Amino acid sequence: MLNRPGRYWLRRTLRLPMPWTATLGAARSLLFLSAGLTYLLSPTTVLFTPVDGALPGRCAASVHWMAWPCWLPEGVVAGGQATAGVLCLIAASGWFPALTAVPMAVLLIALPLTSAAPDGGDQLAGILGLLLLPVSLTDWRRTSWTAVQPERALGARVLVAYSALALAKLQIAIVYLVACLGKLSSAEWVNGTALFYWVRNNVFGAPPLLRPVAEWVTMRPVLVAASSWGTLVLEFSLAIAVLLPTPFRLRILLPIALLFHLAIWLVLGVSSFAFVMGAALLILVVPVGWSLVRPRMYRIRSGREKETPV
Repeated sequence: MLNRPGRYWLRRTLRLPMPWTATLGAARSLLFLSAGLTYLLSPTTVLFTPVDGALPGRCAASVHWMAWPCWLPEGVVAGGQATAGVLCLIAASGWFPALTAVPMAVLLIALPLTSAAPDGGDQLAGILGLLLLPVSLTDWRRTSWTAVQPERALGARVLVAYSALALAKLQIAIVYLVACLGKLSSAEWVNGTALFYWVRNNVFGAPPLLRPVAEWVTMRPVLVAASSWGTLVLEFSLAIAVLLPTPFRLRILLPIALLFHLAIWLVLGVSSFAFVMGAALLILVVPVGWSLVRPRMYRIRSGREKETPV
C-alpha cells in the first residue's frame, strides 16, 4: 500500500486532460453524419452486397457477421437501412453520448463490412467507432456540445477515455503516414505531376463546373508541383502532428488540412470521406482536453477535477 507521499506523487504523475469536450463531440457528430447520409442516400444493393444471390453468403465470410444486416431477414434489410440512417442523424445531434455509443459503433462498423464498394473513409469510420467506444461510454454529459465537466468524474474514467483517444490518434497518424509513404512509390507523385492526371481522371476527376479551373491550375508546372508535393508534406506533417507545437497544430496545420479535404470533396466528389476525415483531424490534431467552445484544460488534482487555463 502506498504511503501518503507515494499517493501524492502518483496523483501528480497521472494528471490527465479531461477528454470530454465540444471538440470531441464535433468529431463524433461528423462521423455519425457521414454514416447517416451514406445509409439514407445509397442504394441497398450497394451497401449490402449479396454473395451468390444471398446476403447470408457474405455474412458467413470472415468477421462480416458483426454487421447488423446479417442479424436480420433479407426482406427487412432495406427498412433497417433507413432506420440506421435516421438513428445516425439523431446521434449526430450529440445528445446522451454514452447511451448512443454502442448502437453507433454497430452502425459504423457495418458499412465497411457489407458495402459493395467501401472507401477508406468508411473503413476508418468503422475503426474509429470501435476505438471511441471507451471514450463515449465514459462521457456522461447530457450533450456533447458542452465543454463543462462534472466535478464528480472519477480518475479511472478519465484514464480509460484518455487511453482510447491515444489509440485513435495513433491509428489516424498511421493512416496519414501510409498515405504519404505509399505515394512515394509512384513516379508521378515524386516528380510532382500526380494532380495533373487526377483532375483529368474520368471516374474521380474534377466535375464539369470545376474542371476548367482545375485543368488551368494543373497546366502550370509550378502550381501542379507545389500542389502535389504539398500534399506529401501535409500528410507527413499530420502523421507526426502529436509531436508538433500546439499553436502550430491549431492555427496552421488544422485549417490547412481541413481545406485540403474540402478541396478533395469539391474536386473528387467524395462527401462522406470528407466528413470522416474532418472528424479524424479533430481527433488527431486537437490536443486532448482542448475545446472549440471553451479552450481550457481539465486536470485531475487531489482526487477532484479542477480546471486550469491552457
